[in-house]
Amino acid sequence: MMENWNEKYLLNIEDIDEQHRGFFELWDKECRHVDVEDWEKLTSIIEKLEDYIKEHFLAEEEILKNSNYPDLEYHLEQHKFFIYKVDEMKQELRYMNALLFEKLTVFMKKWFLGHINQSDRNYKDAVINYLKEEKG
Repeated sequence: MMENWNEKYLLNIEDIDEQHRGFFELWDKECRHVDVEDWEKLTSIIEKLEDYIKEHFLAEEEILKNSNYPDLEYHLEQHKFFIYKVDEMKQELRYMNALLFEKLTVFMKKWFLGHINQSDRNYKDAVINYLKEEKG
């Protein structure tokens, strides 16, 4: 099972933290109690995950560009990979892959939590400095 949101995931960047918290809410509301072969529910989860990442990645990429984050291209590549994996799961959904729910949950836990704890932490200082300068 995926752990609950807690302060160890905070970056102290209000908008990003709120979006990350939303990922955990998506997990709690949608994934915790789903039948692994409830294709309608799995379709809904993947659609919500797709909507979530489009919104989150757009916001995150905008702030990274504005803060002149030096590893922006690498971070964008990670986002592209996540989008690719979600597209791959949409394909598997069409073929009713019985292992899809397990694959989805493992990927969400490992990739997204790892992304928050590692890659997102790498931009934390650059973004916080940018936001401080912007506020003047």
